[in-house]
Amino acid sequence: MLDYVRKRKLKFALFFAACAVALVLWGAFLAREDISEAIVGASGYFRKCVGMLEGVPLAYYALAIFLLPIFFLPVSPVFFLASARMPEYSYPEVLAVCWLGVAANIIASYFISRKFGMIIRRIFARKGINIPDFPPSAHYEFVFLMRMIPGNPLTVQNYALGLANVSFAKYVLVSLPIQFVQIAAYVYFGEGVFEGGLSKIFLGSGILFTLAAIARMLEKRYGYKLKGGKNGVSGQE
Repeated sequence: MLDYVRKRKLKFALFFAACAVALVLWGAFLAREDISEAIVGASGYFRKCVGMLEGVPLAYYALAIFLLPIFFLPVSPVFFLASARMPEYSYPEVLAVCWLGVAANIIASYFISRKFGMIIRRIFARKGINIPDFPPSAHYEFVFLMRMIPGNPLTVQNYALGLANVSFAKYVLVSLPIQFVQIAAYVYFGEGVFEGGLSKIFLGSGILFTLAAIARMLEKRYGYKLKGGKNGVSGQE
C-alpha cells in the first residue's frame, strides 16, 4: 500500500513538473524577442567586464587550467572566460586550449598524488580517514563514478584517484572523455552568453543539466561504492 501511494505521488509530481516545463517553454516562445534583446544586452555587459582579457594569449588560459586545480582552486570560471575570446578565436581553438590544460592537469595531478601518496595516507590515517586500494577489476567503474558524481571538484577527483592507486592507463582513458564532454558544454554555453546566442545558451545549459541529471542518478544508485558500502569496494586497513 505504501509503495502504491509513493508511486501515485511520484506520478503526480512528474505530471506537474512536465506542466511547469511546458508553461515555461510556451512563455519563452511568446516572449522570445524580449528575451533575445535582454540576452544581447547582458552579453554586451559581460563582454565589457572581461574586456581587460583581450589580447591575452590563449596559452595563458591553458596554463591557468593546468595550475589552478593543483593548488585546490576552482577551474570552471576559466572555461567560461575562455569562451569570451570568440569570435577572435574559433570554438575549436578555444576548446582545444581548454582540453590541453585539463589533460595536462589530470596527468600531472595523478603523479603528484602518487608521489606524495604515502605521506598523505599517513596524515589521513591520523585523522581517522582510511583511503582504500581498489582492485584492478574495479578501476574503470571507480574512475567513472568519481568523475560523474557531482560535488567533487576536479582537484579532489584527481588526487583521490591517484591516492587510491588506480591504474594510470584506466585513469586517463576514462577521465579525459568525461572531462572533454563537460568542458565542451561549458565553453559552448559561455559562447552563447557572451554572444547573446539564445540557442547556444539553451543547448549548452541543456547538456550541462542532462549531465547533472545522469550524475545524480548514478550517485543515488552507485554512490555507496565510493564510500565502500554494502556490495561496494571496501577500504583496506
